[in-house]
Amino acid sequence: MKVKQATLAAAILVLSLVGASLAQDGGSRMAHANGAGTLKLGSEQFKINGVVVKLLDDGKTEITLIADITIFVTGTWAQNPSSQTDFDLSFTDASSRGGLDGSGKLTLGADNSGMKLTLKGKSRATKRSVEVNFVGK
Repeated sequence: MKVKQATLAAAILVLSLVGASLAQDGGSRMAHANGAGTLKLGSEQFKINGVVVKLLDDGKTEITLIADITIFVTGTWAQNPSSQTDFDLSFTDASSRGGLDGSGKLTLGADNSGMKLTLKGKSRATKRSVEVNFVGK
């Protein structure tokens, strides 16, 4: 168990450094949070311990869900016109056979710390429903 925690901490650190350099270079935003959440894949359920979100300045997003398994999804984002901290997410990349078709919402704290993430969709590979609910500190 200690090896998994050390690996998780190292992965978050590396992603944080990469994300921080992106945010400084091109106006992209990066946030990460530890917290509690669930990932439902069909009838299976996994506990989410952490999330890393990159909102790139070209309108693309990269999200890493850290649980018993690690899930990486890409999509697009748009800022909610009524809030500086709320973002609408879309996952519809038809260029690959795998991936996720769906949408979600992201709310970030004012300093990119703390977050609330919800996603709903369907896996193109397995045709199973996918649902994510996460609240980070």
